[in-house]
Amino acid sequence: MKLKGKRELHRQWKQGQVSWEDYRATAQLCRDEVRRAKAQLELNLARDAKNNKKGFYRYVSQKKKVKESVQPDEQKWQASINR
Repeated sequence: MKLKGKRELHRQWKQGQVSWEDYRATAQLCRDEVRRAKAQLELNLARDAKNNKKGFYRYVSQKKKVKESVQPDEQKWQASINR
């Protein structure tokens, strides 16, 4: 199942045209395909790392980037604890 099909089924489910079970089954199939594709990509990168250094290090540097999360204001946090 393609991701586009999952999105379409989600829209139809929201409108009441498709049952929750149908949407859920499609979502699980889509999730499994994405996981399988990601695992295959990582396997290929690991296997060809010596011959494809640029691709390997691009993938590694992409994974090293950390998204900054919003930190709560320290004073408000302390005040809520001391209450």
